Amino acid sequence: MAKTKPTLAFQDSAPFEANLATFAAYLAGLDADLAGAATPLLSCLSETAMKREEVLDNLMAALLAAEAKAAASKAGGSPAEDAPPSAPVVQDETPEAPPTPVPTQIGWFLEQLEIEGFRGVNNEGAPLVLKFKPDAVSSISAPNGVGKSSIFDALTFALRKSIPKLDNLAATERGRDYYLNRFHTGGVGTIALTVKPTDGSPSTKVTVTLDAAGTRNVNATNGIDGEALLAELHREFVLLDGTTFQRFIDDTSLSRGRNFAGLLGLARYSTLRGALDTLANTRSFNNHLDRSAVLARRDAADKAIRDLGPRIAADYEALMKTPLEPAAPQAEVESACHGALQSIPALAQHCDGKAFGEIDLNACIQTIVSEEGGEKKTRHSELVRKRSELTTEAAKGPSDDDVGVLADIVARRDEAVALTSGDLLNELYRVTEKVLTSGSWATPNTCPACERPGDGAVLDLVQARIADYEKVDEETQAAVTAWTTTGWLELSPLFAAHLDEAEAAQAKELGIRGAKGELSAAEFADLSGLRLSLAKRLKTLIEEAQTEADELAKVLPPSLVAATSAVETARRLQTAWRDVAQQQTIRAAAHAQETRIARLKTFVDGANTAFAVAESAMATERLEKVLPVCRDLFKAIMGQSVVPALAKRPGTEELAISLSAFWSLQDVSAQALLSESFRNGFAVSVYLAAASLYGGAPKFIILDDVTSSLDAGHQLNLIDVIRLRFARPRVADGPQIILLSHDTMLEKLFNAHNGSTEWQHQRLEGTPQMAVLPQSGAINKVRDGTNDLLNQGRAADAAPFIRQYLEYQLGNIITRCKIPVPFDVAFNDDQKMVGRLLAAIQEAVKLHKKAGDLVLDAAQEAALEQRGMTISSNFISHWATGSTSAYSAVALQTVMSAIDALQDCFMHQPDPAQPKAFYRSLSQK
Repeated sequence: MAKTKPTLAFQDSAPFEANLATFAAYLAGLDADLAGAATPLLSCLSETAMKREEVLDNLMAALLAAEAKAAASKAGGSPAEDAPPSAPVVQDETPEAPPTPVPTQIGWFLEQLEIEGFRGVNNEGAPLVLKFKPDAVSSISAPNGVGKSSIFDALTFALRKSIPKLDNLAATERGRDYYLNRFHTGGVGTIALTVKPTDGSPSTKVTVTLDAAGTRNVNATNGIDGEALLAELHREFVLLDGTTFQRFIDDTSLSRGRNFAGLLGLARYSTLRGALDTLANTRSFNNHLDRSAVLARRDAADKAIRDLGPRIAADYEALMKTPLEPAAPQAEVESACHGALQSIPALAQHCDGKAFGEIDLNACIQTIVSEEGGEKKTRHSELVRKRSELTTEAAKGPSDDDVGVLADIVARRDEAVALTSGDLLNELYRVTEKVLTSGSWATPNTCPACERPGDGAVLDLVQARIADYEKVDEETQAAVTAWTTTGWLELSPLFAAHLDEAEAAQAKELGIRGAKGELSAAEFADLSGLRLSLAKRLKTLIEEAQTEADELAKVLPPSLVAATSAVETARRLQTAWRDVAQQQTIRAAAHAQETRIARLKTFVDGANTAFAVAESAMATERLEKVLPVCRDLFKAIMGQSVVPALAKRPGTEELAISLSAFWSLQDVSAQALLSESFRNGFAVSVYLAAASLYGGAPKFIILDDVTSSLDAGHQLNLIDVIRLRFARPRVADGPQIILLSHDTMLEKLFNAHNGSTEWQHQRLEGTPQMAVLPQSGAINKVRDGTNDLLNQGRAADAAPFIRQYLEYQLGNIITRCKIPVPFDVAFNDDQKMVGRLLAAIQEAVKLHKKAGDLVLDAAQEAALEQRGMTISSNFISHWATGSTSAYSAVALQTVMSAIDALQDCFMHQPDPAQPKAFYRSLSQK
């Protein structure tokens, strides 16, 4: 009964691990032995952690182990039974308790994140600590270069064990050398996540460390398995950075589909699909397993066995005086030949009790010579043997038809080579193809090698050039196969033995190139000429040996000549049958290896095809569910009469994007019409829609720089969509959202609502060299650290922190006293910001004084003027120009004192028993 082929389908709402288990069960239905080896590798392959060669080697080893087990079982034992007993394992009297399994079916919030010595966060001895509220939309803002992306990188490493943007750098850049902060003297990076389960259980702290040797260690509190918990948190809808959106429109359909998989929560599926496709690639698969060589050995053995057949038949007839029956059993044939030799009286003693192949024919010849004697007999025996050997040699090598086949291949290869330009360019094209298809190159019409733009896709041209080289490879391999299977290899020792020294040397050189499949047409013509010369030489030698042997036979007893001829004929039969046995062994081994390779290819092809179909069907199903929600969110964010459309071709990863409506236009090109902000708005909408439908155990999402291409109005729309329609606490079962951004507008928005139950904001300040601190909760640390630097005389190191401290104090005064600032000041973030904030305060004070309602007293006005002059002359004027060489530690200490005292100009003490309070405005206490 035929085996029923299993089917594979994924559940679109199931977690990745569940569908991976379904796939593993499917693989077991394809091939249980290979499935057992492949299943443990699937998770790694979904994160590109293994090389194709390692996977194929592991699978081939599994086949060999299965064959060994089957053979041992058939023989009545097993490898385990034959192995010596292992030494008993000594157990500790108090073994360590195994880690507690990670609870399932619950969610996890991110309560706190601590970072030290990792990426741009030095903070030696004082980790950066960020606390998060599960029931609030959180924002972390920072100027460029302060450490916002380092937070994202730290979380990425903790959950994914790598940082792809560094790993994808060129090898010469040594990306992994930059995981750790280069200024941290301890050489160890630490990332600690405190996560709180949604079921009310105690929080768990997971600490991840990485040392300079690249060793990663994980431990967790509450007896939890830290790595298992991090794996549980490693889900699609946890980490999303803005670069995911950047190529959404301009990518090719295939690259867009793979990029889009991440937005749909299918990135690991897409990665695994790519890995399976790589494994199933026929050319790479065959090259790694050397399949052509295996087939060549099998075919060469087949040909050798076929070629020996006529010679065996001829020698059998010469010995037995009767034709060889084609279907005669080998044992009967050899028995008959044994009887023929044994019937010769002088040879009977050498045949008794021995099989035909065991008869010592040299001893037979010596007996004949000793009985009949004479130099002429000895010479006759030598000539008969020589003629026999030469006749065997003359039968070796390719036939005329085989020569013609190789000639055609060589000619085609010459034509293919003429279209290429050498191995170096071949390597360049293949590296370029890898760059263009890796997703790391953003401009498909620009060459990554020379960075020059063109009119069309560079990948198309590169792949056309690679196809030319692949044609050369194809013909080269065909030439190698023809060389090894049609007898050319047999000519090498004959050339050396029978041609003169110069011709033999030329034949040897041509033979080396022929074995590599690299002969040109001219070289092949030379080799063919040498082959003809060899044939003529052998023919001459055979004729000479035959003539001399015939002359001697005339004067020797007929019985001696007949006996000698019978022995030499038997010798040829012995040699031929040994050669047949050897070639049968080679053929059997090659056949067994080809059977394994074919079985493995069937398995990987079946796995690849089934996974591709199931993944594509699930992606299509998700797309159908996500698209309506996405369109609704897109409209809420962008607020325009634009309706995006997505189409996924069945069975492929390709994704086509268009606009079903663009105001009054229908079914038009998205690439041609959508601006960057609309593209990113659409990508964010897709992600949020998919996350709302398919979010998993992690109940927190980190969004890094997803608003940078949106204008202020659309940024506000996006925040409203996140806060009101997607995130906690407005959506009871929604995720905890944490935004990383350097957008000044968003910072102002979150600052305005910071402290309310639904909003949380933290601002980072610092440098990668010294420390990164959350300004809102650590302004005193910034002040104290700055004073420490100034006390040490380190003015240049202190200057950036003074700017941060000053900006915070000026912003605090503006916020508390409701001082208006120009519109552009609210959205700028540069070195001139502090000067413009101070100027805005001073202008507002002048305006209220002219209006006669200024609340500041005369002493405060004078102090404001004096402290403003100190700050401006001693710091702002130099900082705005980037001139740090003018700073001195003493002058900057004066600036710090002025900053500390500045807020007193805007405060009063209504009750002596209470601390000072800011004026409600410049006209109200």
